[in-house]
Amino acid sequence: MALTTRNTLVPLLVTLLLAGCGALPNMDQVLPDRKVEYKKAKDAGTNLEIPPDLTKSTINDQLVIPGSSGAEATTLSGQLERERIRGRVSSRTSVLPEIERIEVMRDGNQRWLRIQGSPDDVWYKTVAFWQENGILLAQQDPTVGVMVTDWLENRADIKRDFITEKIRTVFDGAYSAATRDQYRLRIEPGLTEGTTELYLTHRGMEEKYLLDGGGDPERTVWNPRPTDHGLEAEMLRRLMNYMGVADQQSRTSLARGGAAQARSRLVRNGNEVLLLMDEEVNRAWRLTGVALDRVGFAVEDRDRTKLVYYVRYNDPLKEVDEPGLLGKLAFWRDNDKNIDKESQYQVGLDADGNGTRVVVRDKEGVQDNSETALRILTLLHEQIQ
Repeated sequence: MALTTRNTLVPLLVTLLLAGCGALPNMDQVLPDRKVEYKKAKDAGTNLEIPPDLTKSTINDQLVIPGSSGAEATTLSGQLERERIRGRVSSRTSVLPEIERIEVMRDGNQRWLRIQGSPDDVWYKTVAFWQENGILLAQQDPTVGVMVTDWLENRADIKRDFITEKIRTVFDGAYSAATRDQYRLRIEPGLTEGTTELYLTHRGMEEKYLLDGGGDPERTVWNPRPTDHGLEAEMLRRLMNYMGVADQQSRTSLARGGAAQARSRLVRNGNEVLLLMDEEVNRAWRLTGVALDRVGFAVEDRDRTKLVYYVRYNDPLKEVDEPGLLGKLAFWRDNDKNIDKESQYQVGLDADGNGTRVVVRDKEGVQDNSETALRILTLLHEQIQ
């Protein structure tokens, strides 16, 4: 429960602590200036074991870099296989790859990293980053370059004062934050040969009280909260620091930004439903990928030459492991009842003059103009606009 105290223990702890206090501590110790303080998981090391063979894939992960063609086309699995043959993959357990150069790319309020290095170099380094920070992954799929963290409690969101700090030194579980954060990280080959692009998106939940007829708190529910771009920037900064970028340099690079612009509009043309984007196709491809990350679609495959994402709706809350939480969240899931969570969908892009058309297709590649397609495009529009 949000900022919940264990009713039977906290009053006793308060009494004992006040009785035993001879002097107040330094205020910097009581109120440390920390925005993000995720509790480390003890078994993060085993959770984040590096997959034994990144070249094994059960799906057709054709991540083709534009400019390549025919037999020389570069796919993620093909690139990993060539590097394994060259002996670069086999020694990863002993020496982590060195990252030579990292650039912060931005488009409005969106930021991502362009890294000099191969996707598997970036993958290994990122796995080590999560492990170093004690953060568990609910999903990790190197075949499509996707990692999703467990739902994290930001201990920095807990109210801090003299009493709570003293109690937490004895019983840290006496209080809990009213927020949960989850990060989704996607790695894919960049447009420029020899580079890799890394996208990180945030999803959040917030605990709210429901009142009874008399206006008193009855129970709590978890509601989705808006994407926190500040937390995205903070996690990117920490990742950059881990990869070797100086702290001040990463702060400066991430601080620069621009205003979000209207980029898309939802269109119903007769029986056809589509999303029109006023962006050239490469930019639209990136914006669509980030939007899919944000709204809870699992990208099972993608083909950049055909401009198609193969997706399945992934309930973002199914991995939450907290007593009673799933039942409280049922009302939110009702909002997505029109989306079949068992079916695979294709989100396809087509160049349209100076812009791009985005449509939904069924698993056979036939355009879908149903209410399901409209719901999917609406979710994407809400993130892209």
